[in-house]
Amino acid sequence: MNRSRLNSRSISIPSLLLALCLCLPAFAEEVPLRAYTASYNLHRGSLHIGMAEISLEPVEQLWRWRLTTRARGIYSLFIHKKPYSETTFSRVHDDVRLQKIVIGDEKDKDEYESASFNWEAGRMKVLRKGKRDKVKLAAGVYDYQSIHLLTAAMQRHQLDEETVDFYRKGKLVKSRLVYRGEETIDIGGRQIEAKVFMQTLDGSDNVIRYFYDADKPLLPLLIENRDGDDSPNILRLREVNWHL
Repeated sequence: MNRSRLNSRSISIPSLLLALCLCLPAFAEEVPLRAYTASYNLHRGSLHIGMAEISLEPVEQLWRWRLTTRARGIYSLFIHKKPYSETTFSRVHDDVRLQKIVIGDEKDKDEYESASFNWEAGRMKVLRKGKRDKVKLAAGVYDYQSIHLLTAAMQRHQLDEETVDFYRKGKLVKSRLVYRGEETIDIGGRQIEAKVFMQTLDGSDNVIRYFYDADKPLLPLLIENRDGDDSPNILRLREVNWHL
């Protein structure tokens, strides 16, 4: 099976990928959106410190990713944060675009952060740490949740590598996503041959690896986030509920 990198000079990323800037109707059929709620065990290194939930669901005329995280057991005594994030995007006339990112903590209102996208005006409005900013948009933008749409499109079209604009801490940075082949992982006692993608970000030591079942490309089986030499944070799938 031959894989090739997308030539961005001949075909633009927004016109190809379902993720955020869909222009070709065929992609809506090839990477269908299906609502689900999935629970995960959260590990830091070898320690099982918490639980997380990832969901994808329609909200009126929009779709929304949502991630919540909670400490468990004894760790909840000294880890009081209850972080959450939401990524909303539209899907109208075969055009999918990021609409809003919200990041916060149920225990700390000062942690609230948001980014609103105005594609007609070509700008993004950001509120972070009480400060407001405007950022120009040049192409489709991804974040830590919508990235699953990009990996799904890469799987479908056998692409080995993509470099895209990525939202991080109120800014847009370049992010490189590379297909790393297959790896056998343990999910609930089952050995699964997973597709592996590795993400790096300009200006960051973070290296993130995403693992997917080829038949369910929008559901991450495992996410491993390593920052430099620190112990990795790992989300490992416990169970999933597929909605009608």
